[in-house]
Amino acid sequence: MLFTLWARLSYFLGDFALYLILLSVSLALVVFGSYKVYKSDFTEKKKKIALAVIFVVFFLILVFSAFEAYFRYRYDQSDGLGFLKVNARWQARHVVFNSDFFRDRNFGDKKEGTKRICAIGDSVTLGGGIKNTSDRFTNLLEKELRAANYNAEVYNLGKSGYDTDGEKAIYESTKFLNCDIIIWAYFLNDVQPQGASTGSPIISAESRTTKLVAFVSNHSYFFDYLYWRLSARYEKTFGELRNADLGAYQNPQVFESHKKTVISWLGEMKADNKKVVVIIFPFVHLLPNYPAVEIHQELWGIFRENGADGTVDLLDYLKGKNAKDLVASKFDNHPNEYVHKLAAEKLFETVAPLLEKTN
Repeated sequence: MLFTLWARLSYFLGDFALYLILLSVSLALVVFGSYKVYKSDFTEKKKKIALAVIFVVFFLILVFSAFEAYFRYRYDQSDGLGFLKVNARWQARHVVFNSDFFRDRNFGDKKEGTKRICAIGDSVTLGGGIKNTSDRFTNLLEKELRAANYNAEVYNLGKSGYDTDGEKAIYESTKFLNCDIIIWAYFLNDVQPQGASTGSPIISAESRTTKLVAFVSNHSYFFDYLYWRLSARYEKTFGELRNADLGAYQNPQVFESHKKTVISWLGEMKADNKKVVVIIFPFVHLLPNYPAVEIHQELWGIFRENGADGTVDLLDYLKGKNAKDLVASKFDNHPNEYVHKLAAEKLFETVAPLLEKTN
């Protein structure tokens, strides 16, 4: 315990050194400045003004340092775009990868009689914005299946930033897991071509700052937080990404290529004798006036007509609900715990019939 405390103290002293030095110097200057003012030939009125200025400046430094400490060590909200330094801290606290670089427990040998279910998808599947993995739909599904006496295990193979091409590559690279059922968690930005996403240039361009802002942000979590929260570019980026993703479905060349990838992958999984269940996650931050209902309907038809053993469209169960009740946080548009719980419930209804109950 003493070793842990010493390690934390050492880390704090190193990480917060700049502000500790600033506070120490400021305090010394307050004492020295107050003494000099007190000994000066200033009038009483000027002495009071000078002392007030000294203490106001010190108070501002103290308050700024306090906020800096809060955003470095206590603030615990994810950022959907990944622009903020606090997001890196959130990721370090809550996203832990196993030996195969997935956010899950280490993969073990498949035991006889066990049905193995593997969920493949992007950051929604990985659990973007979800602090505890026990609140993700994959973990909740496994819990429900075991409670219902099904001998099943669910592995999470989600990868942030992956589209359908990347998810297909995950399937290829994890065949050693010998999964019986594949849950394909489809998110509406999966249409973006691998390596040619229209969203990546938007994020790259909007995340750039001036050299001065970058320098200050690198030394201050509080400044970085204020800069992005007060910047109109943040909301603008979300709007541009939405238009880019929905626009891809309206681009005949892009959508036809995507359909071929979808159909090809479904065919490959069926040829490998896998049961395939597709769950479609909507853009929850665009509810309740959802602009992509027709896209969902078309996708649902493509999955059903090309071999999916079950298809769940969460939009059917989220219509009319408000975005603020469905997103991970004010600044993270990933689905929250409620949506993950709903997904687990609907997947249970679809997956359970595909499994054999244990004795």
